[in-house]
Amino acid sequence: MESKSKPILALLCLMIAKGNCVCLRCMNDYVVVGQQLAENYHGELGGGGDEHTLYTFEVTVTNRCCCEVSNVVVAAPGFRSAVPVDPKLFQRIAGGEEKNYCLVGDGEAIPNNGSSVTFSYAWSTVFRMDVVSMTVSKCR
Repeated sequence: MESKSKPILALLCLMIAKGNCVCLRCMNDYVVVGQQLAENYHGELGGGGDEHTLYTFEVTVTNRCCCEVSNVVVAAPGFRSAVPVDPKLFQRIAGGEEKNYCLVGDGEAIPNNGSSVTFSYAWSTVFRMDVVSMTVSKCR
């Protein structure tokens, strides 16, 4: 049995040495949701004429996997925005309201190794966003 594993180990070491990504499948933590404060302004929040400080957050969903990912779904509990968010970049999933699930990038593929989808929203607080599912394909 030990002699059978040596060729596989040698091949694995060769692939790593050549810089190839050994990626059997990507896990949700390979797709990263980062948020950055872009700007703040005063605006009306929730009607009633009350002024509140709103912040614009820039969200970047980055694929750090060596495979292409698509149909990326994030959980964003309580997500709202005082300004419209382009639905081709981020939209609530029909039937996913109770779990606050949203689809990133209209479900389109995000290429491998650092490609991303970016969108902005405005609210008085930042909303937590975590990847909960995706489709993995075209592993290199």
